Amino acid sequence: MTLAEKTIKFKELGPNASLIGCSDARHNLNTPALLLDLNALDRNIQKMALFACKEKIALRPHGKCHKSVAIARRQLNAGAVGLCCASVGEAEVMAAAGISDLLITGPLVTQAKIKRLCALASRGHDVKVVVDNPDNVQTLSVAAQSTDVELGILVDIDPGLNRTGVLDHCATVELAKSVNNTPHLKYCGLQCYAGNAQHIDDFELRMEKSLQALKKVATVRDLLASEGIESAILSGGGTGTFDIDAAAEVLTELQVGSYVFMDSQYNDVWLNYGELPPFEPALFVQSSVISANQPGFVTTDAGLKQFAVDGGEPIPLKGAPSGSRYHYFGDEHGRLELPDATGSLPLGARIECMATHCDPTVNLYNVVHCFRGDTLVDIWPIDARGA
Repeated sequence: MTLAEKTIKFKELGPNASLIGCSDARHNLNTPALLLDLNALDRNIQKMALFACKEKIALRPHGKCHKSVAIARRQLNAGAVGLCCASVGEAEVMAAAGISDLLITGPLVTQAKIKRLCALASRGHDVKVVVDNPDNVQTLSVAAQSTDVELGILVDIDPGLNRTGVLDHCATVELAKSVNNTPHLKYCGLQCYAGNAQHIDDFELRMEKSLQALKKVATVRDLLASEGIESAILSGGGTGTFDIDAAAEVLTELQVGSYVFMDSQYNDVWLNYGELPPFEPALFVQSSVISANQPGFVTTDAGLKQFAVDGGEPIPLKGAPSGSRYHYFGDEHGRLELPDATGSLPLGARIECMATHCDPTVNLYNVVHCFRGDTLVDIWPIDARGA
C-alpha cells in the first residue's frame, strides 16, 4: 500500500485502520473507540430471524439504530423484508447502497424533504412514508403527481405516546380512506409503534401497554376491511415487545432495532424483572486511563461526547475491577470509581463499557471497529451518521 493509499484509508476509517487483521488490536486501539462484537451481532441477527420465521411474521429492522449499510445487509441476508428509516436522509443512504423496500417511519411535511422522497421513488426505489394529517396527504399527492411517481403510504396510529400518529379510530379510518382515494398515492397499511411500552420492566405491564396499541391497529384494520380497503402492511413493535407483538398475531412485520446491539437500557428491561435478556450485548465504547493521581478513581478519555447520556451512566464490563462505577467527568473525560478506596489502575489501561442507549451513541462516531475476540476484523463507516 502506497503512502497516498494509507492516507486515504486513515481519513476514511480513522487512526486504527493499520490494526485491521492484528490479533491483539483490542489492546492497542486509539481511544475512545466504538467497538462491535461481530460474533454477538451475528447471533443476535440470527436469533431474531429464526424467531420471526417460527412466528410467521416479517422483520423490517430499524436502520436508525445502526445507520450501517453493512449491518443492514446482514439483516436482509438473514431474511428481513426491508428496512425502516427515521429520516429521508437515512433512506437516501440505504437506497444509494442498493437497499430497497424502505419505510420512513416519521411524516415528511416540508417541500424539500418531500422532493427528496419523490426523487428516490423516481429512481425506482420502493420507498414508503407514514402520514397522520390530511394536509400532508394532499401535499404528497401534488408532489408525486409533478414527479410522475406513486408513493406508498402507511397511516400512523398514535399508541398513546402523543408524539406522532392519529389517536381517534374514526379519524384514522377517514385518513386511510383519503389516502386510498388520492391520485399518485398508494395506501399500503398502518403503522403503530408503541415506544411507550418498550422499556417497562414489569412484563405484565409491558404486555398490557403493547396489547392496547395492537388493539387499535386491529380495530382500524377491521373497519377498513369492512369498507373493502385492505391493509397489506401492519407495521410496529420493537425490541422490548417483539415476543408480545408476534404472539398477538396482529402485525404483519416487526420494526425491531436495538436487538442487534442490546444497550444497557434494553438489558435492564429483562434484568430488572429477574430474567435473562434474549439478546447479547454487542456494542461497546472503549476508553483508556489517562490520569491516575488520585486514590480510589482514575480518569479516562471518554466523557459526555462519547456516550448518549440519556441512558444513564455507562456500565464498565471489561478492564475494571468488579464493583467499579463509571461517571461522566466532562466533555472528554470519564471518572472510573474503583471499589477499593485506595486502589488505582495503570496509565493506558483499557476500559470497555456497554452502550447506554445504542442509537444516539452510534451517531456520535464516524466508524465502528468490528472484532472477533481480540482481532480487529474490519472497520465499518457509520454510513448514515448525521443523515
